[in-house]
Amino acid sequence: MLQFLLKRPVTFLILAFLITILIGTILLKLPWATPDNISFLDAFFTATSATCVTGLVVRDTGFGFTLFGQIVILFLIQLGGLGIMTSAAFIFLLFKKIGIQAGSSLKTILEEEYIADVKKTIKFIIISTFILETIGAILLFLTWHGFFSDRSQLAFSSIFHSIAAFCNAGFSLFRNNLENFTGDISVNIIIASLIILGGIGFLVLEDFYKNLFSFFKNFVNHIKPTIHTHQKIKFTLHSKIVLIATALLILSGAILFYLFEKGNLSYFSQKELVLSSFFQIITARTAGFNTINIGSLTSPTLLLLIFIMFIGAAPTSTAGGIKVTAFVLIILSIIFFLRGKEEAVIFGRTISKFQIKKAFILASIYLSFCLVIFLLLLYTEGVNFEKILFEVFSAMGTVGLSTGITSHLTSIGKILIIITMFTGRLLPISIAIFASRELVKPKIIYPEEKIILG
Repeated sequence: MLQFLLKRPVTFLILAFLITILIGTILLKLPWATPDNISFLDAFFTATSATCVTGLVVRDTGFGFTLFGQIVILFLIQLGGLGIMTSAAFIFLLFKKIGIQAGSSLKTILEEEYIADVKKTIKFIIISTFILETIGAILLFLTWHGFFSDRSQLAFSSIFHSIAAFCNAGFSLFRNNLENFTGDISVNIIIASLIILGGIGFLVLEDFYKNLFSFFKNFVNHIKPTIHTHQKIKFTLHSKIVLIATALLILSGAILFYLFEKGNLSYFSQKELVLSSFFQIITARTAGFNTINIGSLTSPTLLLLIFIMFIGAAPTSTAGGIKVTAFVLIILSIIFFLRGKEEAVIFGRTISKFQIKKAFILASIYLSFCLVIFLLLLYTEGVNFEKILFEVFSAMGTVGLSTGITSHLTSIGKILIIITMFTGRLLPISIAIFASRELVKPKIIYPEEKIILG
């Protein structure tokens, strides 16, 4: 049975997530997990949202669950945000014992070729996650010191929000999420930084660490020359694309958000409006925290956030969406096609046609699934067209932002959103695994014929 699952990584990951969600559901159904009785569907919805690091809630996390229930949710968030990476790497290591054919489908996930490299990557993922979440918790503890009267509550809240932010989950123990800290620069910077670090992916973090280590090594060698040669600082193409695209999306998105909401949020001070503009664009990339009421935003802003949620963050991260790299490849291929170029080139490197095809396939499946769920929800829910569309993309992008309709969904609507969150979390990695398989060459080659497209 184990070997059967290990040879089918997509099946293994789906079952692993389902089992985790079911265990989480059972734990949340326990009498001491909530102050009052919670339905199985609501427990299942919450467990799915936490495991898929989404953040959509049908029950207030801070007041609808006891400390035990909140710890269960936090545990599911950590497993969902980190487990998918470590599980994939663990499977890869076991594959080496049963043959390369079974393991080749997961090589693309960690972008490593050798066992030693994979082991190092696993170690780096675990250590970096622990360090960053600990630093975030300490900073929030110091920042919220005067906000809580109970020190133990302060400590738990700091840990909870740090893990939720780094895992891009969006769960909050505050009744109105982070709306009390709209103008708080410290809270905005800490949470936003954790979201970005969790969203750029462990490959970029590892690349950044290696270059930072080389920088300090070169600096030490410059002060105290040794026989060691000077190491050149160089980021991979993947890191360059992720970092530049992330910066451009955040900057351009924040500017548009500011312009769209300048009149609508006129009661905000300039500081609050600027902070909110940057924070909501950063969190819309799959985190789900909010410092303003999402339901009060204008239609252009909601459409902007839908677009940001569709793109998501980076591969090998705790985030969702089609991933920023896929979006860049799609844009590049369109630009070079319109310029009459056969190959897409960036930073002196040619992008393979197969990678571009994979990006288009992922985006097509992603949008098609969203359309189907959107149509079904329009039929089952008597809610505004715009709000349902926003809810679908938030669930599919594992974001967690909502205009306020989540808790009012019908039972069928909740089930559809559960399916959407689950699909949104596993679809990108499933496409990556399928795409890593060796293509089967046809035994018979048929004559080629053109089809008129326009």
